[in-house]
Amino acid sequence: MEKHEVTRILVLIESVYPDFKIRNETVDNWFAVCRELDYHLVMKNLTDHIRRSPYPPLMAELAAYSMKEEPNYRYGIQADEEGWVQIQHDSLLPKRSHSLPWQTEYLA
Repeated sequence: MEKHEVTRILVLIESVYPDFKIRNETVDNWFAVCRELDYHLVMKNLTDHIRRSPYPPLMAELAAYSMKEEPNYRYGIQADEEGWVQIQHDSLLPKRSHSLPWQTEYLA
């Protein structure tokens, strides 16, 4: 995403949410985070957010990568409702029982 696109997004947020004020630091901070994001997907997320929320969005609520550019896509990481989930992480960990050794004495 280009800096002028980030500015467009922030101006739209400011026009819809009057308490949201844009300063130079705001543009710089958002651009630092949003430069890898897909502008059209972020705008779609913003319009969805505007329809359902009376509060200005957080950067994380608008973040949207195109599949080709997503930095973690090739490493087996996918987005889910609760955050980032690494798909193969658990399969690499050693298998352990769910009970602690001292519990076998009392639960047997």
